[in-house]
Amino acid sequence: MRIKCNLKELINGLNIVSKTSASKTTMPILEGVLIEASNEKLKLTTNDLQIGCEHTMNCKIDEEGKTVVDIKMLNEIIRKIEDEEVEINVDENTFILKSINGIFKLPIMNPIDYPKLPVFDVESSLTISQSIFKDMVRKTIFSVSNDENRPIYNGALVKSENGVLTIVAVDGFRLSLKKYANGNELNDFKAIIPGKVLSELLKILTENEEDTIKIGVNRNQALFEMGNSVIVSRIIEGEFLNYKSIIPEVSETKIKIKTKNLLDSFERVALFAKENKEKDKKSPVKMSVGLDGIVLSCVSDTGDAKENLESTLEGKEIEIGFNPRYMIDALRAIDEPEIFMEFTTSISPVLIKSTISENFIYVVLPIKIN
Repeated sequence: MRIKCNLKELINGLNIVSKTSASKTTMPILEGVLIEASNEKLKLTTNDLQIGCEHTMNCKIDEEGKTVVDIKMLNEIIRKIEDEEVEINVDENTFILKSINGIFKLPIMNPIDYPKLPVFDVESSLTISQSIFKDMVRKTIFSVSNDENRPIYNGALVKSENGVLTIVAVDGFRLSLKKYANGNELNDFKAIIPGKVLSELLKILTENEEDTIKIGVNRNQALFEMGNSVIVSRIIEGEFLNYKSIIPEVSETKIKIKTKNLLDSFERVALFAKENKEKDKKSPVKMSVGLDGIVLSCVSDTGDAKENLESTLEGKEIEIGFNPRYMIDALRAIDEPEIFMEFTTSISPVLIKSTISENFIYVVLPIKIN
């Protein structure tokens, strides 16, 4: 194989596929990237047997071919080169990368042994703007659980029904839900997509409304096509939580407050929350809701903090405690200037939603306070 390619495009391509290469594996070849040159195209592929990614780019090909090389080392090399173009040659045993001032040689692995991405029949699919889907993922992904003992929550439910696309994520302590409805009928389907896949999509998807992503699923796998990149993933098997049953329908207390003011206050007061690293918990931040507004406070071995905030109240006064990280994650994801917060009791789930629409909601369990 002998090719020349644009360095920036190569860096971008390797950056896209590197996230789905295996880092700790008994199969060393999965730590590599499959590089294939043909028809004036360079295709980069990684696969950890759970998630795989392909990225295609233009290049000048003098001799077609394919090889596998350690992706981490290749990434380290090309990021330290400042040329506009690099040349890649591959012989029987060596991968050779040439820049204006240097030659870098790496051992290669047999491309025949590299697992290709699965090819499967798509049963249901839809095409949506990348910017819209990226916003939906951004507003929900922080609620995906990392607890491997409950694998069903290690992904988010992506559901299309009656022309409405919905993403829901739950981790046992909070729920995030984002909807998107357009005038066109979308194909109906539902699938639990691993959080790792959504995290990678978040890095690849653009903000350009004209760029689209095609999502295709069958019973076991999901396919995401966007621009020159493709991600293929297994779907998490099992029945997702009946999330509608945990969204509060009535409330005793309702407040309206400016989103940024509440976020800034939580971030300051949370500095005093003592963290228990073993349980991934912090001292609760207490929220006292009254006719005169809100008081956020926290007392720990670090010290204590208290802030007053303006808000409008409907219903009863209430005192309630929160894990501040859960509140901060949600508030950072909300773009609207004001939100509603609805409470029932000091130990009941709290509903957070926009004052403009109900396309985004967030439910969080409070913490008991002394």
